[in-house]
Amino acid sequence: MWKRVCHFGTVVFILAVLALLSFAACQKKSDTTAGDNKQTAREIVFWDMMWGPAASYPPAMRTLVERFNAENKDNIHVTLQLIPWDNFYQVFLTAVTSNSAPDVATGAFMQPIQYAEMGEGLSLEPIVEQWKKENNPILNDLSEAVFNLYLYEGQHYGLPWNLDTRQIMYRTDYFEQAGITKPPADWNEFLDVCEKLKRALPPDVFPIVFPGGGDYNGLQSLITFLVQNDAGVTDVNGRPDYTNPKVTEVLKFINTLYVKGYVPDGIAAYKGSDAEKLFQAGKAAMYSHGMMELGDFPNIDANAAILPPMSGPSGTAKYYTWVNGIGAFSQTKDPQACYSFIKWLLENELSLWTSGLLTSIPARISYRSDPYFTNSWQKKQVSELALPSIVTVVYPSPNIYLPFSVIEGEAMPMIGLVKACARNPDYEAIQREVQNIMLDAWAEFDR
Repeated sequence: MWKRVCHFGTVVFILAVLALLSFAACQKKSDTTAGDNKQTAREIVFWDMMWGPAASYPPAMRTLVERFNAENKDNIHVTLQLIPWDNFYQVFLTAVTSNSAPDVATGAFMQPIQYAEMGEGLSLEPIVEQWKKENNPILNDLSEAVFNLYLYEGQHYGLPWNLDTRQIMYRTDYFEQAGITKPPADWNEFLDVCEKLKRALPPDVFPIVFPGGGDYNGLQSLITFLVQNDAGVTDVNGRPDYTNPKVTEVLKFINTLYVKGYVPDGIAAYKGSDAEKLFQAGKAAMYSHGMMELGDFPNIDANAAILPPMSGPSGTAKYYTWVNGIGAFSQTKDPQACYSFIKWLLENELSLWTSGLLTSIPARISYRSDPYFTNSWQKKQVSELALPSIVTVVYPSPNIYLPFSVIEGEAMPMIGLVKACARNPDYEAIQREVQNIMLDAWAEFDR
């Protein structure tokens, strides 16, 4: 089962976590006084991750929680605890296995499905049913692919709120310098663009840069090209599909970028920060990854744009996104309070961007027309150019499949990208190697 990838920290770390959980449990014993009548509040604990800047995101979420506490008529009181990303996986796992889980939580991409499979998730289907009864516009404000991503055994165990997209950014001034008047529509045109950039720009400026195999972000670079060729690391049923000829085309495309010198020689070892710094230094004409903070680089910010999605030889033009969801745990003593809070939060969350200054894109389509997004060229162009063709990171599977936890944790498909950055790679051997590694991992889930 997926639990095999979980690793507990040291005894000291566990004790520290249990101390935090003990504090959280104490917070659930809250009293409120209404006139002369003492009434016990319906206390729930909400663990939220640090999704945005430390100076702006926590106060924005605290303000929302305080609003809910003041506005709800059901005597529900939510205690917010912000959880850092460092060791978050162990923090959640320790909480769940020690029967001290929070009531409601945001978390990593797979979290609602992982805990649903463990029997520790709380189905959020009552929220969906309530929205249907209300004919709530939120149901038409989420794309079907995003909304249904957290289905497990026909039930919603997570609801989406936040999108972390992947796309290609390019320097408009470098394109003009190379005489490029329109963006490429497919990979053949893209290679022509790379050749023109290589000829027109100084030798230390590369046509494109992206994270390679230096860290987990290399997997995300690979998935960008896979989805553009209508492929994924699995098939539509979530089974390993790395020997697919469409994957071969992707690896050959990456190899061409390497052999032609369109990417740095050391790209296979690049971390996400390496690629980002190269683009920020003006040493790359294109950068493939997520949105980038360019406040400290005004010249680049004034001369950059989002490249429209391209298609591979066997695919259609598209980009992909990670989806962040909110869920609840079956250990809660008050499921109805959890439903009330999650429903309210998803209906009132816009200020997390406008005040919390999130760099992501909201899952709700209508929010994207807010000036916070339309006044930012990156957010505006991602909404207009990338999102209409967006698929999720588990494409072509419509839902999260359990072994994705291994892919996310070990990034084994990235081996293909790394080994494609070489002279005369053996594609069949590379694909068979990765396929066998994935099949071995899947076997743990099939037992």
